[in-house]
Amino acid sequence: MEVRRRRDPSFWKAINRVLMFLVFLGIIAIVAFWFYPEVIRRDEMVKALDAKKQTLLTEQLRQKQRERQVYLLENDPSYVETVARDKLDMMKEGETIFRFDAAKNVQPERKN
Repeated sequence: MEVRRRRDPSFWKAINRVLMFLVFLGIIAIVAFWFYPEVIRRDEMVKALDAKKQTLLTEQLRQKQRERQVYLLENDPSYVETVARDKLDMMKEGETIFRFDAAKNVQPERKN
């Protein structure tokens, strides 16, 4: 006796839904893998941009300091005198200079 299976339409609808869901997931996975290298490249570019912005800020600060120094050298005789005396280690009569230089890292010799 041959048992014939009945073709149940609800069973095939469920199978179709599962297949459509899997196809949808596959398409999403393909798109995600397609854009992943671009996302990584974008992150690297953002990090490089942040580093360059930091460098730019540092250089702008250095420029402002030098512009101030140039202005003072051109327009302030007392500043010029102070800088010259400091660089030449000269002092006025009756003046005492105290220098506090950073201690050098000198390691004592070891005797073996």
